Amino acid sequence: MYKYEITKYNPNLRDEKRMYLKKDWTSISDIGKSFENELLTTESYKKSEDSYIKAIIMSMEYLHIPFLSVNNILRSFSCERFVEMREDCELYSQDIIEMYNQVKDGDKLYIGQVDSFCRLLLREDIGSDIFYPRRMKIFIGYDYLMGVHTSKSMDALIPFIEQLNLFVEKY
Repeated sequence: MYKYEITKYNPNLRDEKRMYLKKDWTSISDIGKSFENELLTTESYKKSEDSYIKAIIMSMEYLHIPFLSVNNILRSFSCERFVEMREDCELYSQDIIEMYNQVKDGDKLYIGQVDSFCRLLLREDIGSDIFYPRRMKIFIGYDYLMGVHTSKSMDALIPFIEQLNLFVEKY
């Protein structure tokens, strides 16, 4: 098993206990706040989120994985409350809202659906196991942390992921 952490956080800015030393945003709710004298805008947030999604899709393509299965789905809100809260937000397309309302345990997400589902995970609107049996498991947690476990080395893919302004640490 190969284990990678793929994040926006530069590992050189961590102390010996792996605590991140730079004040940085960690959630969609941080849009509009300043970090290190830089305002987190909707555009800069989305650019970072896009990088995570691209890294996931690149990993699936590299490993020849046609879909990801989802299980143990936990929603942060009722479907009705979610729609009410998100329908006027520019970051929530109709596809994302429909994914929130319709996805269920056991569903298979093909590449075209991975985008909407993983955005919900990154935004902490939903929690779930996301995997392809015996070949790939993705862990998306709080604070924009993402882990990827694979059955095959992705070392050749690391430079391409790093071009997305993400950092890859192997474990």
